[in-house]
Amino acid sequence: MTTVPAKRPKGKRRELVPLEPVDAEDGSAMKALPSDRHRAFIRALYSVKPGWGANVKAAKLAGFGSPTSTPQSMATIASRLAHDERVLSAIREEDEKRIRSSAPRAIAALSALIENPKSKDHARGIALVLDRVHAVETTHHVKVEHRASSSFKATTEAIERIMLLAARAGVVMPANIIDITPEKSTS
Repeated sequence: MTTVPAKRPKGKRRELVPLEPVDAEDGSAMKALPSDRHRAFIRALYSVKPGWGANVKAAKLAGFGSPTSTPQSMATIASRLAHDERVLSAIREEDEKRIRSSAPRAIAALSALIENPKSKDHARGIALVLDRVHAVETTHHVKVEHRASSSFKATTEAIERIMLLAARAGVVMPANIIDITPEKSTS
């Protein structure tokens, strides 16, 4: 005969201290949406079970459609909402907020992983932290050399000789001898 342990009597629970009210503001993309129903649609996307029909469920929760709307019309409404550029921008904004807000939990999970040496990913967790805290530094030395070819030197010497001879003969040479701009015709 097995004995079942007695349940603990339910006592009075500790009272939680009320938090200060949070005045969370929507981002610019959420504010740019045309209505509160659009904002409710985006928030509902995060509360419905992901998968087939999630957009339709979110649209219904947000108040789109009517009680007599057919499944096809609700699917059309949900599809139009899900493909609207304004809605997509607001979803992206909300994604970023939710990812940033999950950082404390991710850090706690990483800390727990590092503290458990029996975990199969213990070494990976340590490496991940060290890579971000003490990043590997690399140094690159770049040496640039410019070597003038013999034909380049010969051309430079020839131009200098032409300028010298022109100066002796009293011929005024333009500052730029080689001019590749085409002449404009006057006709």
